[in-house]
Order: sequence, then C-alpha cells, then structure tokens
Amino acid sequence: MDCKKIGAFLARERKAARLTQAEAAKKLFVSEKTISKWENGRGLPDTGVLVNLCSLYDFSLNELLSGERLEGENYRKRAERNMEELLSQRRSNRRKIALSAAVCGAAFSVLLVCVALSAFLPLDPRLKIALLVYGFAMAVLGVGVAVFADINAGSFVCRRCGKKFVPSAKEYVFSIHTLTARKLRCPFCGAKDWCKKSLQNGDE
Repeated sequence: MDCKKIGAFLARERKAARLTQAEAAKKLFVSEKTISKWENGRGLPDTGVLVNLCSLYDFSLNELLSGERLEGENYRKRAERNMEELLSQRRSNRRKIALSAAVCGAAFSVLLVCVALSAFLPLDPRLKIALLVYGFAMAVLGVGVAVFADINAGSFVCRRCGKKFVPSAKEYVFSIHTLTARKLRCPFCGAKDWCKKSLQNGDE
C-alpha cells in the first residue's frame, strides 16, 4: 500500500469535510500529531480507528486502502489487490519472526560450541580466551539481529485500549515476556500491561 497516496487522500477528504486536523483528531479520539502523521504518509491508521475514519469521511475501507474514490469494476479489482497486499504483509512478518528465531538459535549454538571447545580441548589459554570472546560476540550480534527483525515484524496490541504500537529496542529487550506477549507500556493510554504480538503493522 502506498502510504503517501493514502495520506494525500486523507488530507483531501478532511478538507472536503471542512475539518481542521484538530477537529478531525477530536472526532476520532486521536492526537493532532497522529492525523498529521497519516496525512504526511508516515504511518497508516490503526485498525481500531478505521471504522470511525471511514464513517467520518464517508468512504469505504477499500477506498481508504486504495487512497482514492472507486467505482464499479475498479472497486472490485482494488479490493482484491488490497487483500493481497495485507496477506503479503502478514507473510513477510511471519518470515521476519522465523528469521529472528533462527538467527538467535544459530548465535547461541556458536557460543555453546566455543565454550565446549575451550573447556574440553587442550588449547593455549590465549586461544581459549579468543574462542570465548568470539562466541559471546556472536551471541550478542545474533540477539541484536533477532531483536531488530522481531521488532519490525508487525506490532504489539495494548490490552487496555486495543491500539497497536512498536516499542523501542531498549523496552523490547528488557521487558518480561512469554512466547506470544510482552509486558510493555502503551504510548497511547500509558498503561503497562501484557501486549500480544500482531502480524499487522502499527501506525506509530
């Protein structure tokens, strides 16, 4: 989906509805900064606000994702294309998550091999130290790559307000987590709670 095109479409529709960014933000229960971000093509509206957004500007979800008013056959074709793009985004995010798990596993495997070699082989002490340093360096690098891939694979959903967001790398690394959720602070409502992983990207 073309964020710039969708942003320009949202700006046109807001002006056609004779609303300022502040007035639109108030009606949609978001910040004026969020409206500006959408209209500048720097993010897409969160799923939790899509219905109200379509109602406010009187267009369909398909037209929103297309970034233009649609009619007849063109409407059907664009609906199919938008669905394909959404499914493609989900597949891409699944691959990123799988990659992060594989990289992390490989990095720790290298670390274990280095530790085993230095512990059980009669090597020069300097070589043992070099092996351990190499193993730990690979583990740190692997975790860094895994974190970057996983953070950029979708977003997290706040259990309190239902909005999607992407945490900072620091918050992500130091948060308590399970296989499918992390305890994070929501930038929208400020609550710190268990947030589930979503394969759809957030708008902020």
